[in-house]
Amino acid sequence: MDSGKSPASVHSSVNSPVCFVAPSRSVKRPRPVKSCLECRKRKLKCDRTSPCSQCQKAQRACRYAAEGEAVSLSDGSDAEVPERTVKRSRPVANQEPAQRGTNYAAVLEDHAARLERLEKQLLGSGSSIAESSGTPAQRPAASSLTIRGLTVKGGLRTRFFGQSSTRVLVNLFDEAKEFMFSRNKSSDIRELFLNIQKIHKALQDEHRKATAPITVFVDSMTPIQKRMADVLPSRAVCDTLLNIYLSGSETIYRVLHTPSFMGQYIGYWEGNPQPDAFLPQLLSILCVGYRFLGAGKGQYHDREGIHIPTASSLVRTWLDGLRGKQLVEFSTLQAELLQLMAQRMINPQNQESWTHLGLIVRMAMTMGLHRDPSEFAHKISPFWAEQRRKLWYTMLELDIHMSMQCNLPCCIREGDFTCLPPRNLNDEDIYPNIEQLPPSKPIDQYTDSRIQVFAASTISMRLKVVELINRTDSLQDYQQVLEIGNELERVFEDVRYITPPATHSNDRKEYRRKWLSRIVLDMHCRRPILALYRPFALSSPDAPQQIMTGYLRSSMILLSYLDELDPTSPDYQHIWHMHQLVLKQDILQAAFSVCYYMKQINNGSTATDPLAVDSHTKPDSVEEACIVASESSVLLSLPRLKATVQKVLDGMLSRVREIGTDLRDIVSLTVVFNTSQGGTPEQKRDAIKSGVQAILDAGLQAIHANQEKIASMPIMPPSVPGSMNATQANSSFMNNAQPFIATADTPNTIPDDFSAMWDMEFWNPFLPSGLP
Repeated sequence: MDSGKSPASVHSSVNSPVCFVAPSRSVKRPRPVKSCLECRKRKLKCDRTSPCSQCQKAQRACRYAAEGEAVSLSDGSDAEVPERTVKRSRPVANQEPAQRGTNYAAVLEDHAARLERLEKQLLGSGSSIAESSGTPAQRPAASSLTIRGLTVKGGLRTRFFGQSSTRVLVNLFDEAKEFMFSRNKSSDIRELFLNIQKIHKALQDEHRKATAPITVFVDSMTPIQKRMADVLPSRAVCDTLLNIYLSGSETIYRVLHTPSFMGQYIGYWEGNPQPDAFLPQLLSILCVGYRFLGAGKGQYHDREGIHIPTASSLVRTWLDGLRGKQLVEFSTLQAELLQLMAQRMINPQNQESWTHLGLIVRMAMTMGLHRDPSEFAHKISPFWAEQRRKLWYTMLELDIHMSMQCNLPCCIREGDFTCLPPRNLNDEDIYPNIEQLPPSKPIDQYTDSRIQVFAASTISMRLKVVELINRTDSLQDYQQVLEIGNELERVFEDVRYITPPATHSNDRKEYRRKWLSRIVLDMHCRRPILALYRPFALSSPDAPQQIMTGYLRSSMILLSYLDELDPTSPDYQHIWHMHQLVLKQDILQAAFSVCYYMKQINNGSTATDPLAVDSHTKPDSVEEACIVASESSVLLSLPRLKATVQKVLDGMLSRVREIGTDLRDIVSLTVVFNTSQGGTPEQKRDAIKSGVQAILDAGLQAIHANQEKIASMPIMPPSVPGSMNATQANSSFMNNAQPFIATADTPNTIPDDFSAMWDMEFWNPFLPSGLP
C-alpha cells in the first residue's frame, strides 16, 4: 500500500484518533540461486558441484534448478529473505495524555461490547446443540466417594484407588456397609467372620512364601546366563508353554516376530549360541504360558514347569545389569515388556505395573518408537520398521488397559506420537531382508496381526475415554460422554461383522480360535465403555437412560462370555481359567455393578414400560432407570442378573487359593449381593450367613484345615509397624497383611469412605464391644 499501513492500522485509524505509524522499508533484490535443491531444502552448505558432497554422503539425488524455474524461498536459499512487515508502532508522542486516555477507554469499551456479543452467541449455540440432541444441558453429579478413594497410613503413606476398586465400589451400598460395620451381630455370624479372618491370614502367609524367589538361584555368584539356563524346564515342557503363549498372548500384544524367534529357539536347543537377550525373553514367555496353563501353575516349584517368581527375578537382574548402548537395543525393549507381563502373572498390584510401564514407554521414546519409521526410511529397513510399529502399539494397549484399571492418566496421549498402525499381515509374509512390505490384507481376513490392527483403529477413542474419566469433575453435561459411547457401540457392530459368532463344528481348534478373536476384540472395547459409563451409571441420579442401559448391558455381556462354550468340552477348564485370570478385576466390578441395579430395581415401586422412555431422556429416578434397563432385554432381566452374580461368586470360591484372590473381595460381594436381592431383614441375614459359611468352607479346604485347627489359631495377627520400611518388600501381599481385627476402642460408626477402613481392622465390627 502507498501509505505503508497494515489493514488493521487503517481500520483503527478510522474508528479512533489513535494513530499508528509504520516506517517505509526497502526490498532488496534476491541473489541468484546457486545451491542444489536438496541442500536449499535442508538448509545445508552446498559446494555447488554436481553431485554435491552433501547429497553424495546422504545418497540423495542431486538436482539444480533450471534457468527460469520458480523456486520457493520458504525452504531456505541463497536469496535474502525480505524483511518482515513492521509491527504497529506506539501512538505518536505529541498526542495529549488526556486525549490518549479517552481514546484508550473508547477502544476498551468497544472490545468489551464485542466480547459480550460473542459470549451470547456461544451460549446460544451450546444450548441449541443440547436441545437438538435431546439431552438436557446439566452438570453430571457423581459423588467422589463412589468413584475414587485414598488410604492414608501414618499420615505420610498414601495410596490412590480408582472407580473399579472394591473398596470404592462398596461405598455404593449403604445397607451392606451398615451390616459389615455394625457391632450388633449375633455370636454365630461373629464367629464365622473371625474364622475367615484367620483363613485370610493363613492364605496371605502362603502367598508371600509362594511369590518369593528361590534364593539358591537368585543369590548365587554364578553368571546370570548360566542361572537362567538352569531354571529352564525340559524341551517338551518349553514347547508346550511357548505354544500357549503364542496363541493366548501374542494376539493383541505383539512383541515377537514369530519365525525369527522360533529360529533362535530351535538353534538354542541345538546348541548354537544365541543373543544375550534370548534367554530373558524365553523365560518371561514361559512364565506367561505356564500361568495360562492352569490354576496354581508357576507359583509353586515343580520340575514339570517353571517357578515364575525365580524366573522373573533372574530376568530383572539381567535387565538391571545392562549399561550404555545395551539399554537402547530393540531386544532389550522386548525383554522389558515380556518381563512386565510375566511379573503381572504373580503380582496383582496394578499401580506398580502402571509405574513400571511408564519407564518402559519413556525408554521406547528415547529410541524413537513414537515416531513413524517412515520419517527415517533411509536408516530403518521395512522389516524393522514394522516390528517397531507392532511393539509401539503393544505399549499403547498396555498403557490404556492399566490406566483404566488404576483410574490414572495414560503415559501416552493422543498427539504424542506419529507412529502408524502395523499392517494386517502374517509374520511369514515379512522377513529381515525384505525390500518392500507387501500391501495390507483386508481386515476381515485372518492374519497374525489382525486383532492388533483392528484394535489400533480404536486407539483414538479409547485414549479419549481415559482422558475423560480422569476429569469427570470438569464435565458440564453428558454430551461428550454420549458421543464417545455411541462411537464405541458402533465398534461392537464392526467386531460382529469381521468376527461373527462361531458355529459349532468338528474342528474344535478352529472354533476356539474364532471365539477367542471375537472375545479379545470385544473385551478391549467393552472395558472402555464400562469405564466411561461407570461414574454416571452408578453415581449420578440423573444419568441419561442410554448410559444406564448401556452400562448394564455391557456388564452382563462381559460376565456372559463363556455362555456360548460347551462346559463338557475337554479344553473348557483351560479357557475358563484364562478367562478368570485375565478378567478378574473386570468380573468383580461387573458383579458389583449388577448388584447395584438389583438393589435399585427392588427399591422401585412399579415397573415402567421401557418403550415409553427415550434413550436420551433423563429418567424420573434411578430406580426407574434401572427398571427400564432390566426390562429392555431378556439378558438383563432380574432373574438373569441374580443367576449371573451367583455364578461369579461360585467361580471366585473355587479360586480361593489362587494368587491375587482376596477374601475381603469375596466377603464384600457376598454381603452386597444378599442385601441387594430384597426381602426382610431376617431373610437377608440368613442369606448372608449362608454365603459366608460357603466362603469359610472353601477357605478351610484351601488351607487343608478343619474347624478344630482353625479354632486353635490366634485371633490377632502380628502387628505391622507403621513405618514406610515395613511394607517395602517386593511381594504384592505385604500391603494386605494388615490386621483384620481392631481393638475395643474402635468407634461404633459407619465411615463415609469405606476405603479408609479397608486395610486396617476390616473385620473389627464383628467383634463384641467388650473384647480386649
